[in-house]
Amino acid sequence: MKYIHVLCQAERLWTARRGTFRGMENRQQTIREVVGENVRRIRDEAGARQDDVAMAARGVGLSWTRSKIAALERGEKALDLAEAVLLAEAMGRVSGRPVGVADLLAGDGDVRLSRVRVLHRTSLRRFLDGDPVKVLVGDIPGGPERMREALAKLPAMFKRMELLAGPDADMETIEHAETAVGEAEERAGRTLGVHKMDVVWLSVGLWDRTLSEERDHRVGDDVPLKSRSAKRGRVTRQLVEELRVRLEEVSNVEC
Repeated sequence: MKYIHVLCQAERLWTARRGTFRGMENRQQTIREVVGENVRRIRDEAGARQDDVAMAARGVGLSWTRSKIAALERGEKALDLAEAVLLAEAMGRVSGRPVGVADLLAGDGDVRLSRVRVLHRTSLRRFLDGDPVKVLVGDIPGGPERMREALAKLPAMFKRMELLAGPDADMETIEHAETAVGEAEERAGRTLGVHKMDVVWLSVGLWDRTLSEERDHRVGDDVPLKSRSAKRGRVTRQLVEELRVRLEEVSNVEC
């Protein structure tokens, strides 16, 4: 495997198993909270009222009231892309100077984008300013330390992958299965009391494809639509049981 693939594997497995450093969660904000913080900052610097912001917002086509601005500043209002662009224009009118969308994410700190992805504000501003969205190690809070720890754990992770998928498993098949992981694997993992990646590797070892793909293969295409859901449920339960049996065979081996 190429070195860059090893790095990608380390990042995927570490992210999947650990998520983002829990010790940092108290410093993380959502995008709506960061935008609200900056709208309030720009308004305060301009000596403007929330009514003034609401009026400017209506002037650019947003049907917002003062209470909507208050909710926005508290970080309680979600924004779509069109609203973010118009909000930046409105804040430019309030402040009397140009305001870009990236200015709505000004400041330091980290922003949680999803359950497993947190980025520095500076990185988000870079993307909004036109850089291609390619997340680097330095864009992630604790990224360098996290990667070093992931690389240190990589041999044990590969050992477990080989244990569950089998020594003859094809790496391309494993990588496909890891990227195709979905709700079926999540639910199976909860049922079996293991991580979804264990389900992925077990599935490759048993069927040379994902749990979802094996389920769809066994259900087939000739099942009437009205009974397809019931059959999918029966097949899934059978597949999970097969995974359980295989898991018990290797349960005495630890990473």
